[in-house]
Amino acid sequence: MRRILRISRLCQCPRACRVHFRKVADIPEGVLIGFGNPLLDITKIVKDNTILEEYGLAENAAIIAKEKHIPLFEELSKMKDVTYSAGGACQNSIRIFQWIVTKPFCAYFVGAVGQDKFGETIAKRAKDDGVRTFYQPNDKAPTGTCAVIVNGFNRSLVANLGASRFFSENWLDDEAHMCIVNRAKYFYTTGFFVAVSSATILKVAEISSRNNRTFVLNFSAVFVLQTLKTQLDEILPYTDMIIGNKEEILAFADTHDWKTTDIFEIGKRLQCLPKHNQRPRIVMVTDSKCPILCFQENGKTKEYPVPKVDESVIVDTNGCGDAFVGGFLSQLVQNMPLDYCIRTGIFASQQVLRIVGIQIDQLPKFKESCF
Repeated sequence: MRRILRISRLCQCPRACRVHFRKVADIPEGVLIGFGNPLLDITKIVKDNTILEEYGLAENAAIIAKEKHIPLFEELSKMKDVTYSAGGACQNSIRIFQWIVTKPFCAYFVGAVGQDKFGETIAKRAKDDGVRTFYQPNDKAPTGTCAVIVNGFNRSLVANLGASRFFSENWLDDEAHMCIVNRAKYFYTTGFFVAVSSATILKVAEISSRNNRTFVLNFSAVFVLQTLKTQLDEILPYTDMIIGNKEEILAFADTHDWKTTDIFEIGKRLQCLPKHNQRPRIVMVTDSKCPILCFQENGKTKEYPVPKVDESVIVDTNGCGDAFVGGFLSQLVQNMPLDYCIRTGIFASQQVLRIVGIQIDQLPKFKESCF
């Protein structure tokens, strides 16, 4: 029998808000480190699927660009009303984290960029948003870009990783870098970055587990589950929190031949996978419309409803998942209750969908009273 606790509504919680404001000043610099692929997002809102069909792209999919997709970036850059913003899934989450905590440099971001103007642009934008970056520059390729094609509620992402795909695990050989890793209490990464440098993430996850820190992994995309089974299986024993949408959770079950499509069964089995430290794992399954599912120890499952948003205010759904993670992490590092972390994540995601991309300067000042 399923043991499910349904959270009936996203209620106000004044006492929790007071705790939040009291603790913000106490958040140490670099408490959270994100490892990801820094990209320059090129966003175009379209009215039909012509460009998707031209390049063989599916709606609501995220892929790594192949040779046939390279002309897409040039084509988009020549279109009118194109928006450029600092991006990459992990970096977006870190920027949202900083938007909420407000105190600069509580979060650091690590990734690889090219030695070019785009790399400088992304670094400046991240700093303006309160994120301290530790980019690993290289001259093997230009800074990565991501084509974001939005049609109504659907979005298609095509990432040309560029320099980000050359991130090397020798970043950890630098004494200064190891200093910030050893000081951090929380680590976050995406499946996209695992595809680039799984060796780096395995080392960081091991350090986190050995020192009783918190390591959070986002599955990110179905192709990650389909192509990186071995690497993920090595990392998961050190992982404290797993985040994925329903399609990704189903893909994990499929690659492990679990022979089920029952999300509740899969979530519980994921939560119970072997783990190297004693902290119980948490598995979160996100969905834009259905309740967020949270699987915890002893078979405990919670459901968190996602409030309906008036379709008239929705501009761009790209980045909602990244924003959810940023909001969630902003409260997690303050030791707030899980319910409050998830509520903040939902709030952040529903703010981001009202603008094109994740542009922090277009978001309202964060106030708990907003939700």
